[in-house]
Amino acid sequence: MPFLQLGPRRSVDAETIVGNVYLGDVTIHQCVDRPPSEPDLPWLTDLDADTRDFDLLRWHARLTPLLGRDDEMEATFAWATGPGAVKARFVTGAGGIGKSRFAAEVGEKLREQGWTAGFVDLRKEAVVPVSQAGLLLIIDYPEENRSEVRRFLEELGRLRPGSGQRIRVLLLSRRGEEVWGDDVAQADASHLFSRVEVPPLRPVQSVADAFTLFCGAVERLATLRGVEGASIESATFEQWFSGSDLHRLPLFLTAAAVQTVDDPDVAALSLSGREVIDALVKRERRRAVKEGADAGLPDDALPRLYALAAIRDGLDTATLRRLADPTLCLGVGKAEDLIDRLASTGRLVGGTLPKPQPDIMTAAFLIQELARRPQDAPEWLWAAMGGDEAGSLDRAARLAHDVEVVLGIHKHRLTAWLTTMLDGRPDRCVPLDNWASDETRGFTMPAVAGKVMMTLSSVSKDDAEKARCLANGSNYLSEAGDRAGALKAIQEAVKHHRELAEADPERFLPYLAGSLNNLSNSLSVAGDGLGALRAIQEAVEHYRKLAEAAPAHFLPDLAMSLNNLANSLSAAGDGSGALRVIQEAVEHYRKLAEAAPARFLPYLAGSLNNLSIGLSAVGYGSGALRAIQEAVSIRWKLAEVAPARFLPDLAISLNNLSNHLSAAGDGSGALRAIQEAVSIWRKLAEAVPARFLPDLATSLNNLSTELSAAGDGTGALRAIQEAVDLYQKLAEAAPARFLPDLAMSLNNLSTELSAASDKSGALRAIQEAVGIRRKLAQAVPRRYAHDLAGSLAIMAHLIAASGTPKDAIPIIEEAIQLIEPAAKAYPNALPARWHRQMLADRERYRRDVERGDT
Repeated sequence: MPFLQLGPRRSVDAETIVGNVYLGDVTIHQCVDRPPSEPDLPWLTDLDADTRDFDLLRWHARLTPLLGRDDEMEATFAWATGPGAVKARFVTGAGGIGKSRFAAEVGEKLREQGWTAGFVDLRKEAVVPVSQAGLLLIIDYPEENRSEVRRFLEELGRLRPGSGQRIRVLLLSRRGEEVWGDDVAQADASHLFSRVEVPPLRPVQSVADAFTLFCGAVERLATLRGVEGASIESATFEQWFSGSDLHRLPLFLTAAAVQTVDDPDVAALSLSGREVIDALVKRERRRAVKEGADAGLPDDALPRLYALAAIRDGLDTATLRRLADPTLCLGVGKAEDLIDRLASTGRLVGGTLPKPQPDIMTAAFLIQELARRPQDAPEWLWAAMGGDEAGSLDRAARLAHDVEVVLGIHKHRLTAWLTTMLDGRPDRCVPLDNWASDETRGFTMPAVAGKVMMTLSSVSKDDAEKARCLANGSNYLSEAGDRAGALKAIQEAVKHHRELAEADPERFLPYLAGSLNNLSNSLSVAGDGLGALRAIQEAVEHYRKLAEAAPAHFLPDLAMSLNNLANSLSAAGDGSGALRVIQEAVEHYRKLAEAAPARFLPYLAGSLNNLSIGLSAVGYGSGALRAIQEAVSIRWKLAEVAPARFLPDLAISLNNLSNHLSAAGDGSGALRAIQEAVSIWRKLAEAVPARFLPDLATSLNNLSTELSAAGDGTGALRAIQEAVDLYQKLAEAAPARFLPDLAMSLNNLSTELSAASDKSGALRAIQEAVGIRRKLAQAVPRRYAHDLAGSLAIMAHLIAASGTPKDAIPIIEEAIQLIEPAAKAYPNALPARWHRQMLADRERYRRDVERGDT
């Protein structure tokens, strides 16, 4: 029998392989020097009355049968048993959706057919038999071992098993091809993955399935605990189930069942999902305190260590001893006693204190524990991370998402403690340089990555290195909402890159052009349109020279910068100039896409999207419509092959198609397009809410406009109210990023409420919008003064319409004063049109006052 050998070893020469192949840091070959071992399906088979709540919530507990996954199970089983020697696929979905349980059930079903199947850890050596039926390897949390996974895929792609042998790999991740696509391509392993992607696992859709799962968990747990199971009314459950999207996640359904049995005096279904998790975390802490005390540990020792184990994926003996350092004030007792006392609790496994599971419970436990000593949290975190800094940050990013986005806990933030941990500590930032330099990792916690880069830039003695750190740091600061810090950083990066390019243009001119491109974006966000235009014009000049000398290398960069130049020219009111530039970008991308369609068709579609906007701006509506229809056509085809990667782009183009159809008088077509866009965003947001909820909110805003135009005022109001609700939730978690969008949606809500004759509601909405925009304009006047002016004009209109035009006059005058500088600077742009309308409104209000309409 051939074997698959996994582990951190180097690849053997292909000629030495007999029957199988060695895989990068992993290998498949004929193994005779050590006994084989089955991959693991670690079900918990010894559940009893004392099983911890957290263990009951792990997928391993198998507390209830798998429900609501019949279609996914059938499709995955058919994929596994179908033709093909070596195949791989991602199983994706949000945290708590049940990816690991689903994959384990697939493995169990295949084992029944004679397969070798189970979970493997690429960091550990193992020899796995390839049975005649086939081999299924399940890799959980691949993002924690990205380099190992990439090497694994490289060798897997070169694997040529014996005749009839089947090897299958399931990678379980919260993100799919949109994140992993580049890794797969770089590993030359695209042929392993189906051209039709598997949709992400979705929350439980059927209330009947959910109720069955909940009641089954209650019944089984009551039997385990030896208590009488609670009787649950289906109507009560249905009300709870529909009360929050969180309640549709299998984890939260099971958590509510555990809470129902363990605390019958409190009706679990009267609690929100977050409150259920909070109750279970507090009960787990009380249990840890008691176990620690019984072992002779200080009261807080075991809960603190258990929480910190989450950051490091378990605390080994060396780390435990380090955490016992009295200078940390962790309060865990003496180092020489700690290991023995922990062992007596029964929680150590192979000398390691395992992390709590599942992830969402882990995140809540960690935050609650550190919040008890927030001033010490940064140092405790660093001590726990020691030696595994980058891997720890990857885990921290996942936990921060769960606690801040999924659970909505913002009083204490893990990301804030991590940035404090690194503040002014270049020695701590050095081992994190590679982590922060990898955008796929750094953008999971941009505030932390920004702190790493900016700290390193402050101590770098090499100008090139300093410029690199500043440029990367600027990108992260911008994403984290620190637009002023981002602008300052990229301005300094441009300064250094300019000096370097003067001395060595061949090496550094591309870096200067890239920094100028980013500077333009930052200046635009800050409201400095002229500065943004100058910066992108210079970037285009440099890229044009570079592309003339090396078109294969720099033509894509030139096309990209032309796209951005078109946007800046459009914002400056030069519609014809913007159109010429975007047409050139489209021409370049057409040529590039003809030569390499897989790489450049997505960029061609994006530039066609922008071309349609440029054509519309100069009044060429039919040309704009043709351009956006071509963009939609390309993106439909791309999304059919790789939906996770290209559905977001398709939804963007459908949104723009809706706008152009509306402008062409095709209201029904416009409505269909935006409804399709909303449908896509809604499905994407169900799977990955942190990434796609903002897009769903934006598309709902546009749907409201089209419904209003179609005469469906009720539907329009419902859509914009949902958009406002989403933006309020997003702004609570990330105010710097989403408060501007919340103000915009409140603006539109005010309009719809006014159309529905709810004048008082309309006034309240616009007053809230004005309050938000006033604060934004005080912080960044050039960026937000125009928006404030627009909201003030709407508020003035509502006040005047209520019968008090005298009170509206000072409000509209403030709006005029805010918009006037931009109107004079750009006489052909939108601010000038607003200015003329506001002047007319002021005169009307004055006439109304003179007539005695106050």
